Amino acid sequence: MEIDSFKQFEKFLASHVPPKEAVFKNDAGIKRMGYFMKLLGNPQNKIKVIHIAGTSGKGSTAYLTGHILWSQGFRVGLSVSPHILDIRERMQIFDLPRKSKPQARAKNTRCASNLPSKKLILKYFSEIQPTIKVMGKSKYGPPTFFEICIGLAYYIFAKEKLDYAVMETGLGGKIDATNCVSRRDKVAVITRIGHDHMSLLGNTISKIVNKKCGIIKNQNSVISIRQKAANIIKKKCEEKNSDLFLLDKKNYKIISANAQKTVFDFQFFPFSKKGIREAEKRENLKIKNLNLGLIGKHQAENCSLALACLCLLSKRDRFKINEKNLRKSLENINIPGRFNILKYYGKKVIIDGAHNKQKMGIFTENLSKIYSGKQFDFIVAFKKGKDFRSMLEKIVPLAEKVFLSSLSIVNGKKSVDSVENDLVSKYLRMRKFENFKIIKNNRKEIISAIKSSKNPVVITGSLYFIGSIYPYLIKNNPS
Repeated sequence: MEIDSFKQFEKFLASHVPPKEAVFKNDAGIKRMGYFMKLLGNPQNKIKVIHIAGTSGKGSTAYLTGHILWSQGFRVGLSVSPHILDIRERMQIFDLPRKSKPQARAKNTRCASNLPSKKLILKYFSEIQPTIKVMGKSKYGPPTFFEICIGLAYYIFAKEKLDYAVMETGLGGKIDATNCVSRRDKVAVITRIGHDHMSLLGNTISKIVNKKCGIIKNQNSVISIRQKAANIIKKKCEEKNSDLFLLDKKNYKIISANAQKTVFDFQFFPFSKKGIREAEKRENLKIKNLNLGLIGKHQAENCSLALACLCLLSKRDRFKINEKNLRKSLENINIPGRFNILKYYGKKVIIDGAHNKQKMGIFTENLSKIYSGKQFDFIVAFKKGKDFRSMLEKIVPLAEKVFLSSLSIVNGKKSVDSVENDLVSKYLRMRKFENFKIIKNNRKEIISAIKSSKNPVVITGSLYFIGSIYPYLIKNNPS
């Protein structure tokens, strides 16, 4: 099948969505990905990679890392998932013409500016499509939707000769399709870890951490934070002869957090796998009053991981950090689906893709602190299989009214569906919460819910859900 348009490209990808997640329960997927990459000439090993895994914050940390490196004048590839508005979010290129000044890079924050052209995507896809066809006849079978996206991202980044590639894992780490890089200079970043995808990753933190730590390869540099899982991460680093750099509250201090920005101090003290390593003065980075254009104290932690990555790369790759551009870049950054605030028909609408207990807890905590004493009207839908009850436990104390919507995205052989609203409403009644209404996921009913609300409106519960809602709000916004 010859692909002549971007719609055909998207349709082709949709036809490669696997029917069941069970395909990832063993190492068949990573073996297939390894063979796919081998046939493509192993592009993932032709570029410097920052590999990011974790339960909460990995997407934000990936965006922050890419943005920060870009502000320093580097050409950077970024792959995140799931995408919210455009499939090209999975293969972004942070770039401006070489003649542009670094200051322009720091100020240019529109997400669309990071999306490669559809023409460029189609050009490189036409080069890898014959390999996908060959794969279909092999013992491994054809690559999946996610594997094609990751393979294409690595291929584009290598062909475009980018300076760095920032890769967010899709799920877990050990057998994730992104985990095919064998370069020893890879930087592995592990964000905060909690309970999610337990049917695939295990039902205990230790099992989940071991899966996430699968991204740590021989002699990598590893960055993480002090958390319950730190000892497991440390043990894995010792096994792989990899240096571990742990961050804690000595590295960053929150100054303030409001509905516009988060302000914090950052200083870098390198930790090694043997404990604290006394740093020479030239190794330290100390920045006071960093203004981060992301909302929530947790974003200071995510940003600190990205800054630690910058510090390591600065020393290893011998470049000087431009603090002025760094500051401008962080002030202006905007990440879709992370506590985005907009006006719609004069109403304040807050959108966040929180989709598990840990993330919803962090999000609602920030809501209650930033808007102290306020009540909200929530529009929610939860992906089937998620622990919606634990998320509602966080939502109900802040809610005056809850609109229960739905989600149904059909991709080839698989659909992403939401938890049935009968189950959600039953749980709300059990919690003695009766002020809810079931609405359809269409422009008319979503807008009607927003316009009828007397409180700020919060849209949350799933990245897939907010991705389906954004188009209603972006087009023809009267505000």
